[in-house]
Amino acid sequence: MPRVRPLSDFQRDVSQEHERRLSFGSVAEQYDRHRPSYPAEMVDAVLGYAGAQPGDRILDVGAGTGRATLLFAARGMRVTAIEPDPGMAAVASKQAATAGLTLEILDTDFEHATLAEHHFQVLISGTAWHWVTPGLRNRLAARVLSPGGALAPFWNRPQWRENPIRPAIDAVYRELEEVFAARPSGPMNPCGEPPQIRNAREWFELEFRGDSNFADVDARAYRWSQRYTGAEYLALLGTHSDHILLPADAREQLFRGVSAAIDAAGGSFELEYETLLCLARRRST
Repeated sequence: MPRVRPLSDFQRDVSQEHERRLSFGSVAEQYDRHRPSYPAEMVDAVLGYAGAQPGDRILDVGAGTGRATLLFAARGMRVTAIEPDPGMAAVASKQAATAGLTLEILDTDFEHATLAEHHFQVLISGTAWHWVTPGLRNRLAARVLSPGGALAPFWNRPQWRENPIRPAIDAVYRELEEVFAARPSGPMNPCGEPPQIRNAREWFELEFRGDSNFADVDARAYRWSQRYTGAEYLALLGTHSDHILLPADAREQLFRGVSAAIDAAGGSFELEYETLLCLARRRST
């Protein structure tokens, strides 16, 4: 039977897992090349919900290499990016310069950032909000958002349930179940994938019950897919913290098995994603 995780990363306090939280810098260039971007319609939805106009200030928490950051900067927003990993921040800075975009990058985490109160119209966080301390993240967001401003974290989540390659991939991960049990596995492990927020009600229940700072809680999902060759998919796996931190021999065994499964499927496969966008509005009073 697959191992069942009782809590998702969103519910657990993974902010204290410093090795995992800061593991991405070792593969920053690979991360930037192989992590998927976000749908343009999602960017439209964030800006529309916030009523944001070019020149408005946006704070990006956990900007990484700027995959989401630059999408908003390209819309004319003034973006301040928070990224605690110097390797990731360096790639974001380089990408912004290459694109001719202005980007302020703060080399810190959200918990320790020095930011003006009520300074930002929008706070975004691309596949990173769960790394900020639960119970504190919303208070910090309320402090930096202007009245009526929007909190908008979002995540890319692979959809494994009906994927025809899942049984073969599952079998590979099950062989290494004890190794993965040493620390919770993430969304690329089909047989150990965590429970996820599915709708606005669950987003409200997890984050905002009893919170007087936010209203108009909403959640929206965007479906899309991407085709991977074996080499491309292994490069993607190598950017996920639970895979980065595997012992070398276990990682080699896993990658060899996954590659064989993709070869058996014809050398490539289609992976469907859902981008979940969660929204909440800073109350005016």
